[in-house]
Amino acid sequence: MTVASEPDLRQDFPVTKKTIYMNNGAVAPTSLAVVKAMTDFMIKCADEGPDSQATSDYITALLRELRVRVAHLINCEQEEVVLTQSTTDGMNAVANGIGWEKGDAVIVRGGKHEHPANYLPWLRLKEKGVMLSELAIDKDGFFDLGDLEKLARKSRLLTLSHALYNTGAIMPVEEAGKIASENNVLFCIDAAQTAGTIRVDVKKIGCDFIAFPGFKWLCGPMGMGVFYCSKKAAQALTPVAIGGESATFSGDTIAYMDMPRRLQAGFRNYPGAAGLEAALRYVLRVGIDNVRAANVKVANALREELGRINGIELYGPADESRRTSIVTFTTPKDPPYIVSKLEEIGVVLAERDAGNVKVVRAAPHFFNTEEEGSGGCGQDKGAFVATFSCHPGLL
Repeated sequence: MTVASEPDLRQDFPVTKKTIYMNNGAVAPTSLAVVKAMTDFMIKCADEGPDSQATSDYITALLRELRVRVAHLINCEQEEVVLTQSTTDGMNAVANGIGWEKGDAVIVRGGKHEHPANYLPWLRLKEKGVMLSELAIDKDGFFDLGDLEKLARKSRLLTLSHALYNTGAIMPVEEAGKIASENNVLFCIDAAQTAGTIRVDVKKIGCDFIAFPGFKWLCGPMGMGVFYCSKKAAQALTPVAIGGESATFSGDTIAYMDMPRRLQAGFRNYPGAAGLEAALRYVLRVGIDNVRAANVKVANALREELGRINGIELYGPADESRRTSIVTFTTPKDPPYIVSKLEEIGVVLAERDAGNVKVVRAAPHFFNTEEEGSGGCGQDKGAFVATFSCHPGLL
């Protein structure tokens, strides 16, 4: 199956008719199926009443189905799936839910080279006397497993991005998981740049926690995220929020509900849940392996074309097995200027940081094509790489 060449698939994403959208690492467009699912939910509430028994039964079935699809996506149990609004929510549930003691250590990777959602929550723990042990990284963001093993012997938690938000480099999370397990270290994963674009298997990774959004590579609605917490690790977390949905009380004694309700107080974004369920159904139907193959094909074409242009420097691993479809580069002119000018031409990318360097980030997904990446000046919409030769003032 050549995913991006399927005409019906491209028609499902209206954005493909108007622009070359390659900013899926920030927020991906939703398909018409997601829009319909959310609209249908709101119509049902309007017809039957948002707090009627019929709507309540529908919501119960919807959340059950959503958890089934998440469980299938990341290979976990339904009871281990907590619904959030973002990756940040999940990471903070761990950072603020563990009963830290002064002198505890958290292993982080790369400091300011890291996704802020997977650095700031741990950095703030310094206020509680928690130490940060930072893994040294190479030019592509990778770390030495030997260094990790040394730090793991005296740490309480390891946290890693599955793939880097700025270059797409895929971290060796399975090897890290083995080291964490051997040293009785809790393992937390930020999967913001992998869920929906490469396989994510919590059992193979061996992590205790994983967080990701529904609105990046899964093409779901904004304001929906997922937090995986293993049954065993759930006992290590005190819920950050508490309410009638997550706990009961007798006198002054509080008793938490079983997972996942224990960690999901106050969730009410049911239209978003309907949209995310539809998005997951769509991506799972296409198949993660097919998505991965299509994404790598476009990314490779972009890297090849960009590599031929004087003044452009590529970042991240050259080896396709060590990266997602993110393609990062610099030009002689500042990234904000490049990103702004490209959007005027009809190409949507992003500006990001790669350590001390400002970069341009292209993040193509399965509805993008190789032609959108290269192409020629005569095309109606233009094409990403072709814009540099068709509009010389960009460089």
